[in-house]
Amino acid sequence: MKIRKLILGLYSVNCYIVSTDNFCFIIDPGADFKSIDRCIKEESLTPGFILNTHGHYDHIGAVPEVVNKYKIPFYIHVEDEFIITDPDKNLSTIFGQNGLSLKTYKLIGADVSVNTRNISNSKRNTGINSRSSSGIATDNISRSTEGIYSSNTKNNGGIKKIFTCDVIDKEIEIFNLPGHTPGSIVIKLRNYLFSGDLLFKEGVGRTDLPGGNADELVKSLNLIKKFNPELTVYPGHGATTKLKFEIENNYYLSNSFLKGGKNWF
Repeated sequence: MKIRKLILGLYSVNCYIVSTDNFCFIIDPGADFKSIDRCIKEESLTPGFILNTHGHYDHIGAVPEVVNKYKIPFYIHVEDEFIITDPDKNLSTIFGQNGLSLKTYKLIGADVSVNTRNISNSKRNTGINSRSSSGIATDNISRSTEGIYSSNTKNNGGIKKIFTCDVIDKEIEIFNLPGHTPGSIVIKLRNYLFSGDLLFKEGVGRTDLPGGNADELVKSLNLIKKFNPELTVYPGHGATTKLKFEIENNYYLSNSFLKGGKNWF
């Protein structure tokens, strides 16, 4: 498995292209489609799907171009649907050249998963067994379980796994950890954790943007400390880090901060 990190756009969002053999999926294609496309071509990769950690503009800016070029599905948590469809809430009216309202997407929720079985063995399979032969279509808003499969959720010390899927020879685990947005997710794959804008190296995500909630962020930060401290963390912005380092050095994960809760924000 290989993880390629692309730092894109004015806000230096981290976009990740995760691959094995010729198959890949894309996390947070936030800007600069040409750089994403060039990386995919240079590595001779075939994208299977997009999986976003949340719906703010700096993370979704290149989604329409990736979807249109590769005809692959774009997945985001159901609680962030109101953000990706509203240019004011996703901040594209402020930070983008034009307002962006996504109309082609598939929603993931509390009890369902992306069906990506066997896609690592197919060069052109999108991994979506849906009624649409292309796997995605204009204005295809999917709330049904067609093309996704239910999974048994697990609760480990308060961390609820909302879905899993088998891809690149290893199970992806998705956890909804709100605070930065209500639909913010972290993605665990092998010994790696893609944390979106929940956790950065020596920092955490903001709560003063649309969908932010300081109470929820504090709860999520308490929960992320329950993950394996040996995980390598790939955040939505900034440098890669180790969860153990953040637990020991990130003030926002300290007991003194977490006990104060939202009063610190």
